[in-house]
Amino acid sequence: MLVNRLGIYVYFKQNKFIRQLKRHGHLIYVNKSKKYVLLYIDESDLDKTLRDLGKLKFVTDIVLSEYPNIKREYHTEDKEKEDYRLI
Repeated sequence: MLVNRLGIYVYFKQNKFIRQLKRHGHLIYVNKSKKYVLLYIDESDLDKTLRDLGKLKFVTDIVLSEYPNIKREYHTEDKEKEDYRLI
């Protein structure tokens, strides 16, 4: 059974807090210069995790990933005829 997961970008104040953020989800990516991590969490745990992360003093911002809102179906139209038209 597949579980729907969401990506969360968590911005923090110092790099020493990366280890503590691992507890809240599956750590995918860390950018130490811009001080953010990408965590994947289950959709069912979203509210609880956002509430817990919001209470932490070292977290400056939390952004949900826009990937579920991106259109992933494309129409395959034949544009080749328009490319070779006579002008």
